Amino acid sequence: MKSILIFLLFISFAAFGMHHEKLDVIVFAIDLEINEGKKDSAKNFVSKITDNVKRNEPQTLVYQYHFSNKENKAFLLEIYPNNEAALLHMKNFTGSNWEAEFVENFSIKSASILGKANSKLKKAMEPYTTDFRSNLSGFDRVADQLSKEIINIK
Repeated sequence: MKSILIFLLFISFAAFGMHHEKLDVIVFAIDLEINEGKKDSAKNFVSKITDNVKRNEPQTLVYQYHFSNKENKAFLLEIYPNNEAALLHMKNFTGSNWEAEFVENFSIKSASILGKANSKLKKAMEPYTTDFRSNLSGFDRVADQLSKEIINIK
């Protein structure tokens, strides 16, 4: 179910402003566990880092934390239009106070990078994951429909 949601979000945001055949969209799908006793701290951190990403990374298309209601689980969804935007995020995060506070609050259970990640992005993601997945097959009705609508608007 989660993979279907991520795939749909990937397609939906990939379509905005460009034709889907020329996209290089990168998706970070990260399953997290909130560290013991850190639920309130994690929520505070999420608010601060989300504001920071929104202010300082204008190409970030989606940056969302999803918390479970009863368990200490969270899911982080990040969508970037290309490798360069994803790399900028990693440059801003790695070795920063943001990374230190993230590690205080969360443990990564799994992390998948979807899209055509280049070698620089793969290197930047080494501390977090080696799970890189490129699209093998499929179709994109959402992007096709939005492309048609964008063309009709012009």
